Amino acid sequence: MLQPFWIGLLAVVPILLVSAQSSLQQQQDDRCQDRSCYPITGNLLIGRKSQLKASSTCGLRGRERFCIVSHLEEQTKCFYCDSRTPWEQSGTNKLSHRIENVVTEVMDDKNRNWWQSENGQQNATIQLDLEAEFHFTHLIMTFKSFRPAAMIIERSADFGKTWQVYRYFAYDCDSSFPGIPEGPPKKHTDVICTSQYSDVAPSTGGEIVYKVISPHIVTENPYADEIATLLKITNLRFNFTKLHTLGDDLLDYRPEIDEKYYYAIYEIVVRGSCSCYGHASRCIPIDPHVSPNVVMERPDIVHGRCECMHNTEGLNCEKCKAFYNDLPWRPAIGDEKNECRQCNCNRHALRCHFDRAVYEASGELLAFFCS
Repeated sequence: MLQPFWIGLLAVVPILLVSAQSSLQQQQDDRCQDRSCYPITGNLLIGRKSQLKASSTCGLRGRERFCIVSHLEEQTKCFYCDSRTPWEQSGTNKLSHRIENVVTEVMDDKNRNWWQSENGQQNATIQLDLEAEFHFTHLIMTFKSFRPAAMIIERSADFGKTWQVYRYFAYDCDSSFPGIPEGPPKKHTDVICTSQYSDVAPSTGGEIVYKVISPHIVTENPYADEIATLLKITNLRFNFTKLHTLGDDLLDYRPEIDEKYYYAIYEIVVRGSCSCYGHASRCIPIDPHVSPNVVMERPDIVHGRCECMHNTEGLNCEKCKAFYNDLPWRPAIGDEKNECRQCNCNRHALRCHFDRAVYEASGELLAFFCS
């Protein structure tokens, strides 16, 4: 039987948690009162396993044998992949190497799994399709196999309608991507090829790291439009175009030669935040009917709907609230919150909207039109 002290403590704990959450929310709101504010960053893959897809996965049609280069001198050097059913963290079906395995939700080296492509497949893609606009800051990929001899990182900001290249990676840039200048970049917007992460060694555990905003380049204005455009994504794609091999595949075409050449990745971390244009310090879940694939209950998920301040609204705080169109919508920048201003229609209108002609004709003093 619980003692009165413990009964009282159990009653107080929920109140303290609610109070702490309320205090944190108030601090976040206070940060937005007189300046721009931004949500915290996290791994955009958490809670979005079903929004990640791969063009090639071993064992989807049945068991496939593969061999490991670092095990070639050992007695047990070849294993099997069977991805017809998913792998579970509890250890169920350890032979399954589907793409969702690259999302590490609990760090557990004993039960670590990976994604693996089909043997000998030179071209393979991994694509993340987000349910809203996000800011992407940097990427870390940890490989179980050789890193690719050549690959491309691409982004889309219009849900896959158009794509732009972030960076080319290659062991031999001239051969894999002729005409693409080699790094380092001089500006953040430069699209270059680098050989930094494409060496044949190590055969396992190698990383590829990409930062959208290079720390080696002086950023004069972190709020510039070109910076905002670089950070903005709705989709991210990794295009592997060439495998590293030991050279035996050039003269020997037996199927077993290809059994040791494939792409395999332990983990991918895509760091970023929801995109709020400086008008929100935190984000909340999107309506599950709009994005049913996102797991909502995880505390560490980066949600996609901004909790807007400064009289803005929209998924990304990308517009002014109704009756707050006396100024054109603008992103908040640094100490300038660029708050949307209320229209004064003297209660004789159902709505008001921004009119650029009126705004320019009045010398930027008047901007709204009541109707």
